[in-house]
Amino acid sequence: MTDKQLEGMPGTNPTPPMAMPTDWKQVKFAPPTDEDMNLLAGLRSGSEPWKQRGETHAESLEALTKLRPFISVGKLNGAVCGYVTIERDGPVPGAAYLRNIVVKNEFRQKGLGHVLLDQGLAVARDMNRKTLALRVDPANGPAVSFYRKVGFTTVATVVSKKSGKLRLLMSREL
Repeated sequence: MTDKQLEGMPGTNPTPPMAMPTDWKQVKFAPPTDEDMNLLAGLRSGSEPWKQRGETHAESLEALTKLRPFISVGKLNGAVCGYVTIERDGPVPGAAYLRNIVVKNEFRQKGLGHVLLDQGLAVARDMNRKTLALRVDPANGPAVSFYRKVGFTTVATVVSKKSGKLRLLMSREL
C-alpha cells in the first residue's frame, strides 16, 4: 500500500516526507556502508547519464563497488541524499579527479550539489592535490553550467573511451 492509502487507517503511520533543511550543514559525510551501496546503485541507475544508457541496478552496483574507496556519502537525518566520488589521480597529471556527483531527485536545484562539491574539494585537498579535474558531456547543459559557476574552466575536449562521444575536460584550482 502507498502512504496515501495508509493515511487514516488505524494503527498506521505513513512515512513522513523528508523535510527540506534550511541549512545544508546538517548533511553528514561518511564512507558508504554495505546498505548504502545498494541505495547508491539505485540512485545512480535512476540518474543521468546512466539512466539514458540503460545501466541496470546490478551494473551500477558493480561499478560503484570498484569506486567504493573514493565515495563520500551525504546523509541528511541518517538518510542518503547524494554522493560524491573523488579519486587521487585522473586524466590531468597531479590533479584529483571528480568522477561523480549524484544528488537524490528531490534535492536537485536546491543547493545540495554545492554541498557535495565542497566535500569533494575537501577530500581532494586532504589528498594534497592543488587541482580538481572532471569530464562532463557537453550536451549536459545543467552540469556544464553548474561546474562553470563554481569555478571550473574547460581545458580540453576529449573523446570518451567508453562511449566514443566528446567530453569536456574541466578543472579548477583548490
